[in-house]
Amino acid sequence: MVVTTHERKYWTIAVDPGTYKTGVALFEGNEFVRAFTLKESPKCKDSGLRAFTLIQELEAEIWDDVQMDVRILPNVTLVYENPQMFRIKGGLLKIEPVIRMAGMLTFWALTHDMVVKPYSVSCVKTGITGRNSASKKWVEAAVRRLIPAVGFDRTDHEYDAISVGVYHLDQMDEGCFGTPLPVTIF
Repeated sequence: MVVTTHERKYWTIAVDPGTYKTGVALFEGNEFVRAFTLKESPKCKDSGLRAFTLIQELEAEIWDDVQMDVRILPNVTLVYENPQMFRIKGGLLKIEPVIRMAGMLTFWALTHDMVVKPYSVSCVKTGITGRNSASKKWVEAAVRRLIPAVGFDRTDHEYDAISVGVYHLDQMDEGCFGTPLPVTIF
C-alpha cells in the first residue's frame, strides 16, 4: 500500500493598502515569492470604487500563486499595515479612504476564510529595526539584509508590504529569516 501525503502550503499575502497604489508581497511559508504594485486610475474620483477595483486586481494576481480551486482559502493569512494618522502641515489627519480600503481588504479576506492580521506602521518599524522613528530607507535596508532577493528596484509600497510580511512571519516563527529581529543595520 502506498501512502500519499499532500503537504499543505501556507501563504501570507502582505499588503500596504492605498487607494491609488497598493503594494503587495507574497510569501509561501517563510519564503519570499514576489512583490508587486497595483495601480488604480487617478481619473476615478470615488475612493471606494478604486479600492474595490484594486482588491479585484489583487485577487486575480495572486489566485494562481495560491493554487486553490475553491473560493475558500483557510491556508492563507492576509497581513497589512493598518492605516493610522498621517502627519501633514504640522497636524495629524486621518486618511479615511485608506481606512475604508483596510476595511474592504478585511471583509474580502474573511469572506474567503483567510486569517487577517493588521499591524500598525510603528509596530512594524520597531519590530524590524528596533526603532519606532526608523526612516523608510532604514526599514528597506533591513528588509534587503534579511531577504537579499528583494533587491533595490522596488517601489515604496512594495517595501512596505514586504516589511509587514517579514514582521508577521517573524512573529509566528522567531528568527525564520536566519537573523533575529530587530535587525541592526549600522
